[in-house]
Amino acid sequence: MANIEKTVRYNELLNIYQDLLSNTQKDILLAYYVYDLSFGEIASERNISRAAVEDATKKGIAKLDELENKLHLLEKSENIRKKLAKLKENTKNKQDLEIIEDIERSLE
Repeated sequence: MANIEKTVRYNELLNIYQDLLSNTQKDILLAYYVYDLSFGEIASERNISRAAVEDATKKGIAKLDELENKLHLLEKSENIRKKLAKLKENTKNKQDLEIIEDIERSLE
């Protein structure tokens, strides 16, 4: 998986599952994936070792992957978005389009 795809995936997983991580894992993963800070920058900011940041990142990623493998919430969300896009393409009724767009906003 390319770096940009990996970053997008873990940003999406963080949006869904961040409250199920430890506070440390959550904060470090947000700093790394959302704010694009390096391990060194995160370590300096938190006054911890770079190895501690790497360890928390690895454990956090493993937890996000484990949760998605069990719950499939990201996968389900992506499937719903694809189906909504298809409906949107084939719908001419303005009220139905507004409902579809409202559902899309709810998924964000």
